[in-house]
Amino acid sequence: MAKERAQKKGKDKWKEKNWYTINAPDYLGGKEISLSVGNSPETMVGRKIEVPVSDFTGNFKRANAKMIFKVLSCQGSKCTSEFVGHSLSDDYIRRMVRRRKERIDIIKEVVSSDNVNMVLKIVIVTDGKLTTSKRAEVRKTVEVFLVEKAATFAYGELAKYVIGDEIYGDIVNATKDIYPIKKIEVRKSVLSGSSTVPKQPVPQVEEEEVEPQQ
Repeated sequence: MAKERAQKKGKDKWKEKNWYTINAPDYLGGKEISLSVGNSPETMVGRKIEVPVSDFTGNFKRANAKMIFKVLSCQGSKCTSEFVGHSLSDDYIRRMVRRRKERIDIIKEVVSSDNVNMVLKIVIVTDGKLTTSKRAEVRKTVEVFLVEKAATFAYGELAKYVIGDEIYGDIVNATKDIYPIKKIEVRKSVLSGSSTVPKQPVPQVEEEEVEPQQ
């Protein structure tokens, strides 16, 4: 008897839930990216949704990366979202580093032309060992490039840039006179705050120091 009551209670709770369609922001096409179950529109707000970059863009070279969206609001069963970042799998990064000789990690907070802040985490892996001065020069060059490039984009364009392929060739070109970089990944991007409430520039994020791989 108790089991029957428990099953009935569980079924009643499920019946109270509804399906919600979550759409990408307009600057990323506004298309449907997910269906999710929730109790009410209010409970959907703030929920984060992960979508493989390959599913979103059709670029299957980016199968190891996922985009992250946060629900902003819902009208009926349709919800709008904002892009709050992306990340690559840790396993992919470990395999990438293992095949090379040295790793440089760069963390830099940049500001779009419409004053939205984003933290970018870059991994550069070289075939040879760099001197201390070369490492410092590569790091500084990439940081300057990221800041200047981000300032040319509104937030929506910056979001598309960091999940696309163009950024890799741009960083290679920026550093080619210092050292021939062969492998670069934007391992993570994080919206700092909300794209709906632009922020002013903030102090630089402290960088990660990672020991070279032998």
